[in-house]
Amino acid sequence: MATTQLTAEEEQEKLMEQAKGVVNTEAFHMKRCLDNAKLMDALKHASNMISELRTSLLSPKTYYSLYMTVFDHLRHLEIYLYEEKHGKKMSELYELVQYAGNILPRLYLLATVGSVYIKSNEAPAKDVLRDLVEMCRGVQHPTRGLFLRNYLSEMTKDKLPDSGSPYEGKGGDVKDGLDFILLNFTEMNKLWVRMQHQGPVRDKERRENERLELRILVGKNLSRMSQLEGIDVAMYTESVLPRVLEQIINCKDRIAQQYLMEVLIQVFPDEFHLATLEQVLAACGQLLTGVDVKAIIVSLIDRLAQFAVKSPDTIPNEVDIFNTFFLHVGKVIDQRPNMEVHDVLSLEVSLLNLSLKCYPQKLEYVDKVIGFCVSYLSGLKSKETTDYTKPVAVKQIVNLLTVPIDNYKNVLTLLKISAYPQLQEYLSYTTRKKVSVDLVKNVIENGTIIGEPDQAEKFLALIQTLIEDSPDQPDRSDVDPEDFQEEQNMVASVVNMFDNDDPGKLYKIYLTARKAFIAGGQDRMKHTLFPLIFRALRLVTKIKDQRSDGTLTLDDDDWGKIGKKLFQFVHDTISHLKENKDLCEWTLRLFLQASQSASYCDFETIAYEFITQAFTIYEEDIAESKQQFNALIIILSTLRTLSCFSDENNDTLVGKSAQYCKKLLKKPDQSRAASLVSHLFWITNTSSSSSSSQQQHKQERRDETRVFECLQMSLKIAGGIMDAGQKTNAFVEILNEYIYYLDTKCGTVPPSHIPTLIQLINTNLSAKEVDPNSPEIIAINTYYQNTLKYIQQKKESDSAYAHLSVQ
Repeated sequence: MATTQLTAEEEQEKLMEQAKGVVNTEAFHMKRCLDNAKLMDALKHASNMISELRTSLLSPKTYYSLYMTVFDHLRHLEIYLYEEKHGKKMSELYELVQYAGNILPRLYLLATVGSVYIKSNEAPAKDVLRDLVEMCRGVQHPTRGLFLRNYLSEMTKDKLPDSGSPYEGKGGDVKDGLDFILLNFTEMNKLWVRMQHQGPVRDKERRENERLELRILVGKNLSRMSQLEGIDVAMYTESVLPRVLEQIINCKDRIAQQYLMEVLIQVFPDEFHLATLEQVLAACGQLLTGVDVKAIIVSLIDRLAQFAVKSPDTIPNEVDIFNTFFLHVGKVIDQRPNMEVHDVLSLEVSLLNLSLKCYPQKLEYVDKVIGFCVSYLSGLKSKETTDYTKPVAVKQIVNLLTVPIDNYKNVLTLLKISAYPQLQEYLSYTTRKKVSVDLVKNVIENGTIIGEPDQAEKFLALIQTLIEDSPDQPDRSDVDPEDFQEEQNMVASVVNMFDNDDPGKLYKIYLTARKAFIAGGQDRMKHTLFPLIFRALRLVTKIKDQRSDGTLTLDDDDWGKIGKKLFQFVHDTISHLKENKDLCEWTLRLFLQASQSASYCDFETIAYEFITQAFTIYEEDIAESKQQFNALIIILSTLRTLSCFSDENNDTLVGKSAQYCKKLLKKPDQSRAASLVSHLFWITNTSSSSSSSQQQHKQERRDETRVFECLQMSLKIAGGIMDAGQKTNAFVEILNEYIYYLDTKCGTVPPSHIPTLIQLINTNLSAKEVDPNSPEIIAINTYYQNTLKYIQQKKESDSAYAHLSVQ
């Protein structure tokens, strides 16, 4: 009959059940003997129980479970030996258990009795400890020896001679306790390392996993060492660390070196690490090639950085943590030419964090780290390796660039880091752009004022990816238009962060910005040059106001030079936008806006030039009928606000505008424009009182004849409109113009014309071809009825309306 083959896991479970059965049985008899005061029989059963730990069939994980079962039962024996009256001296028992037949049970019993022996104070603790740790050398099997020494460590952990310990004095001092732990640690580490070299090569990975499962047994020694109260910085520096590092380095085992260095950093106080920083970092350079030195050093850096933040006053002035780390990290990198690029950069990121936390005022440390990275990456590039383009490496480069941004929250500080722009060059276009966006957001969110020309130049160079094309950028068709627009709008917002009380410096900043923005091409300029134009206009009007109220002293010559220079800047900037024919309406508006500012500043020639440029755009670039009408309305509105022109220049501009009205394609547009031109001949203080401060000094102009001519022209054109609805609407608009001039006392606009217009409108509204229910007619009629209500109200309060009939 065939037998079923058990899996390795099932085999371990079976063996474990058998061993535990024996252990529990022997433990039961041991406890019964102890209850009956049969100590010798109890020790015999205890020896039989411990003998189950002699097995070599169990895996370390399963062996650990069996060990813990035995451990728990032996604790019962320890308690009995200490509390019960068994009639024997501990020295006798200590000698008696040494006659156990097998060495493993003998040493377990010896450790158990020795623990009580120390506690009874019948012998100095140091002598018993020395005897126990030496006798444990008798077991050299890696697994059995490791657990035996762990048992010894557990049984004696509260019985070590130490400062303030009840065993201090006759029982020894902290040095004796330290020697015991160090010797036990050394032997346990040797056993742990030896596990790696038992068995065939094919099981190497399995053995490594088993060793990792047992690593805590070895690490506990370092933890227990750190808990000794008597160890101070001096003792740690002279006695503890050198011996621990010697054992770590000499064991020549990758797993042991990695784990023990990490434990060493974790368990001992920060003050100890500060005092021994040189030694620890020097030891890192002596570790095996396969050890992840980066993780060890990063752990130490991060821990000391946190300590420096929490307790800055405890760091001695003579201890320069950063330079010590920087020097040794450089040595480690030199010693390990095959270290992964992302590991090297990760080390530098930790150094960067250290410098920012411990030495926030020392910008040269940040520059030192970033400069090293630039040099390192440059060397890689010269070797034509692309390892720095891998995602894990790119992430670290981005960290090197963004960590200072997040820390300083002031881009001006970053501009002092000379190597910062060079580091960006090792990123792809997309990643550079993300960093540039972070820089722009930092400026906007923190309200950072960029007030010097060189600062503006350096900052714009940092965000170059956003403001001009790059050779490695993707095809424009692959870029999301909304994302592109959002990015350019952010850049445009930065213009508002350019400021300086010195107009000369601010002008240079604007020149620098314009030069950078123009290099970005038309797609970007239509976003970035607009705010630059308005900031320049704001600057020139601000200077004019300051000069007027006496806060700024400028003679006429200096003011003339400054004003002309700024308006020339505006003119040239708008001219760059003018090249893009799709922006013709916007450039026309900009020239008109500039003319208003020039008029406010009393620069007639400049204002006239701006208006001329607007007229040129109107004539050459705006061809569509609706666009022409809208542009003409803006032109007429702007002309009405300008106050600096002589009569001759004003007549020329108004006459030109009137000609444009006649050339409009559609009759309704001609009629409306003609009536609006009339306002250029009728400007009163009342009409300008609601305007902005820049417009309130507009001189009055009352040319009643020209007003009447414009209105008559508008009526004549309206009469020629064929569409009944459009004609009626034109008449209603003209009616409102008549009412306006009646209110403003224009004598050439006779009130008698108003009833005639009303009758004309009524006739048109009642015509057969007019559909009273159409949306267009409903809107016109609503407008008309509101106008009639206004006239009716004025009849009650204004004598000029008294004889008007609205029927």
